[in-house]
Amino acid sequence: MAWIQTVRRDDAEGELKEMMGKQREMYPPEYFASTAEQVGTEESIVESHALIPEALYHAFATFGALMRPDLPLNRREHEIIATMVSAANNCFYCTESHAEFLRRVTLDDDMVAAMRADYKTAPLSDAEKVMVEYVVQLTKESYKITEKNHVRLREAGFDDQAILQMTLIAAWFNYINRIANSLGVGQTGY
Repeated sequence: MAWIQTVRRDDAEGELKEMMGKQREMYPPEYFASTAEQVGTEESIVESHALIPEALYHAFATFGALMRPDLPLNRREHEIIATMVSAANNCFYCTESHAEFLRRVTLDDDMVAAMRADYKTAPLSDAEKVMVEYVVQLTKESYKITEKNHVRLREAGFDDQAILQMTLIAAWFNYINRIANSLGVGQTGY
């Protein structure tokens, strides 16, 4: 249970209801399964932003825009990034929910289990491994990223738009992980 007041989507009215609706339109269908089913809590990270509806919309619309299908990264890659950044940040809520989304996207329980245990042993493509190493470094030591990291990503097949997209998704999850952890969203897992 979050440590601040939240407003459930079903109870939202006025501007909050409008902002929650607009934000929701941008997300893939697997995001609307029961949060309780995924992480053992009835609240969501979206609801934790409810006291400032405009911030809720802009924060989540940013991520929605980053998942557009006309951008280079696919759903599998989105969820690999989300899961790995969240795990690196020890964010129980986001790790659990995005590992589940990754499972739903890939239908590969073994791969998701390996990602959670040690991503270095997970059955990922060479390009995915380079991407994961980059987003984990961005999360833990972004100040050590150099142009060499980008050269390596390009050599793995990512163009500059894909590099920007993965950087923005990883940075967004660093933001949202800190919100979840700091406000107690999904803290039942600890």
